[in-house]
Amino acid sequence: MQTAATKVQTFKTYIGGKWQDAASGKRYQSFNPYTAEPWAEIPECDAVDVERAVEAAHTAFTTGPWPNMTQSARGKLLRRIAVLAEQHAEYLAQVETRDNGKLISEMSVQTKYLVEWYNFFGGLADKITGSVVPIDKPDHFTYTL
Repeated sequence: MQTAATKVQTFKTYIGGKWQDAASGKRYQSFNPYTAEPWAEIPECDAVDVERAVEAAHTAFTTGPWPNMTQSARGKLLRRIAVLAEQHAEYLAQVETRDNGKLISEMSVQTKYLVEWYNFFGGLADKITGSVVPIDKPDHFTYTL
């Protein structure tokens, strides 16, 4: 049962730089496990949508700006994501709480800590180092690129 206070949000799928519905046009409701009320309508993606997403990701990775970016620029981009995650941490926590039933106190901590991961990996992006991990096969040549 949906109360008057419950507002069902409508989401779209982000593929190829555009928000869009599933190719089939199908949607499904996500129910808040605490209230058992629908809180969101989400595109019901299928194999066609997965193929579109894979193709868009491949295109972005091979012909988009990413392969031509320097490591420093990639790190800067990851740190920009950290800033956005920090700005929207409470909203992200609320969405996750409604969707999976975790406590808001738990999700608030997790979404705020997410910022640290993006900053960590953003900081590593231009620190190119490596080592050869020894293996137990003396007839194999190993190296790290």
